Amino acid sequence: MTDLEELKHDLETCFGTSCGFCERGCPVYQTLRIKTISMRGRNRTMLGLLEGKFDITPSVVKAAFECTLCGNCDRWCSLKNTEHTRALREYLLKHGVEPLKEHASLLASIKNYGNPWFQPRSARNKWKKGLDIPKAAPGKQDVLFFAGCTSAVMKPLMASLAASAKLLKRAGTEFAVMGQDEPCCGSTLHRVGQAEAFEKLERDNFDKFKTLGIKKIVTACPGCYTTLKKSAEKLGEDIEVVHIAQEISDLVGKGDLKVRRSTEKMTYHDPCHLGRLGGVFEEPREIMGAVADYVEMPNSGYEARCCGAGAGLQSAFPKLSRELAQKKIDEAKSTGATTLVTCCPFCETQLRSVPGMNVVDLMELLLKATDDVSG
Repeated sequence: MTDLEELKHDLETCFGTSCGFCERGCPVYQTLRIKTISMRGRNRTMLGLLEGKFDITPSVVKAAFECTLCGNCDRWCSLKNTEHTRALREYLLKHGVEPLKEHASLLASIKNYGNPWFQPRSARNKWKKGLDIPKAAPGKQDVLFFAGCTSAVMKPLMASLAASAKLLKRAGTEFAVMGQDEPCCGSTLHRVGQAEAFEKLERDNFDKFKTLGIKKIVTACPGCYTTLKKSAEKLGEDIEVVHIAQEISDLVGKGDLKVRRSTEKMTYHDPCHLGRLGGVFEEPREIMGAVADYVEMPNSGYEARCCGAGAGLQSAFPKLSRELAQKKIDEAKSTGATTLVTCCPFCETQLRSVPGMNVVDLMELLLKATDDVSG
């Protein structure tokens, strides 16, 4: 939990320098061109609130939540601006602002079902049907494959989890899953300002992992990756957290997973949680280089543009979210690629919501390349 008062020096620094570098990569600002929703504008809003120069208004609330928390503004600034925005959301909720109605719905689902999508807990078992994966039990395994809420319960995305699990098996990794007992990682709670609920959930989650004797967690979702990794570090837990692309890429590079390279031109979208926020850039590209004629987009790596799905923007501001997705698709098409690859369930769903390009999951693409060899 971050008190806005703790950030006052940084807010004053931003006000004093007023450089505006944060505007260049901000997907929302570059679309709407409204100064108050750039990070510089938001920092000034926070400073004004702290100094009592104005009250909380609907415009202030909109400025706080009309952001994907993609981290691009952090790329151009020494301040932790993404944390500033998240702290502003906490501040508003603590000062009587009700959660946005679209976010309230997600929060109710997490509380009642353990996922944001109003799916029963038993739905988490569907993706692994027929895969013969053991359920995690105390002292029985070191490695946990953490499926995540979205891919586990959303039917169009379940194939990516099955692909990840099959690749882990082919790599000789012994692992287990929690099935319907798997909890939400808490990313949604954290990023819409529900600090107290998130901190309780993260503590409960790691108590469960310790009871099971887990030493390593492999995630399929970048949001789960950054959330669990940072929680482990904050709580001082000796549990390694990696994304599936990290776990698999070495095996591809060493030749332990034989693949057949396609001649199709493909490009890769960096999920914000995996790339800018998680620091994982090279491993997905190593896989891409092995399976396809790979071409970069103009904005990639740290400068990659957000798909528009993150931090509650997709649910609360769907029109704006879709505009960001369309910009991403247009950028991908500009490379001459015919397929856009990513490894995030939110990005995959978001980018498929606009027409114009074939969008596939990285692990599904890799599995097909290995199947082509074994076939």
